[in-house]
Amino acid sequence: MLINQIARSTQLQETELLRLAQNASRHYKLYDIPKRNGEPRRIAHPSRELKAIQRWIVKVIIQRLPIHDAATAYRKGGGIRVNAERHRKSLYTNRYDFANFFPSFRRNHVQAFIQSEGKKIGIILNEEDIEFVGNIVCRYDRLTIGAPSSPSITNAMMFPFDQMLFNYCVERDLIYSRYADDIFISANKPDQLVNLEAKIADVKRNVPHLSIRLNRKKTTHLSKKYHRSITGVVITPQHRLSIGRNRKREIKALIHRWINGKLDTFEVSYMRGLLAFSRDIEPSFEEALRAKYGQQRIEEILRNPELSDTPGWPTEGHIDDEFPF
Repeated sequence: MLINQIARSTQLQETELLRLAQNASRHYKLYDIPKRNGEPRRIAHPSRELKAIQRWIVKVIIQRLPIHDAATAYRKGGGIRVNAERHRKSLYTNRYDFANFFPSFRRNHVQAFIQSEGKKIGIILNEEDIEFVGNIVCRYDRLTIGAPSSPSITNAMMFPFDQMLFNYCVERDLIYSRYADDIFISANKPDQLVNLEAKIADVKRNVPHLSIRLNRKKTTHLSKKYHRSITGVVITPQHRLSIGRNRKREIKALIHRWINGKLDTFEVSYMRGLLAFSRDIEPSFEEALRAKYGQQRIEEILRNPELSDTPGWPTEGHIDDEFPF
């Protein structure tokens, strides 16, 4: 039994695991972060015990299921740079967005998918096991933003969708990638990118465990004539990857304020995240910053784990290196 295996791995009693699963939806801390448009995005952060079991399920079950190479988010060797790089040499790109992506994955579909796909790779789960998994990874019968299991589960459940749409695009000399809830399809001629919303909807209907739907208001059509922004990475008319002029101005302003001791701890963490982002996407910009502000200052921002809001003075505790900008 799955529950028995988890108990042996986590040193928790089976009765404790069952009790946690039965009340799992109440073991979340809720908070809001602003979206790009200023509207709140609800995050449901699971308790430490619940998060540990979610990660165990991902490691033992979900990571053994196939993920398509076109899915570039939440996986080793992926990321926003990889996603943008695939479209760099094209001339035109369409972006499609799925509405309420994680909560669109319903518990009954998640359970049916894990049971059927697990069987194909030799993981036999009985009804009690499947009920337990559904309780652990879903909050009120849906996947949630904030649970570490949601990204891996959605990538696995999207595999047949990615496979069908990828094959369709390859046959028509199109470039397809998906970064979480964002689909990007590129071509070198604008007339190659027509009627794709209908095709995406048709592919979705052929995957029985998906309840996702496009947010047609967010469909965008990008071209080489202008800077194309793909998952926050700008593709210039010269087919280079860039963080964009606005982001560069923002970073310079933050560094200037930090030098003058005018950043709080939160802003310092944000600045570090932006600098790490720029280093990955456009290394030449970091070189320009080093020439402008000096090697020592940029090294301190990037390397010092106790960087404070005042240059040279550590804060109490450490600032998280990861920031969801």
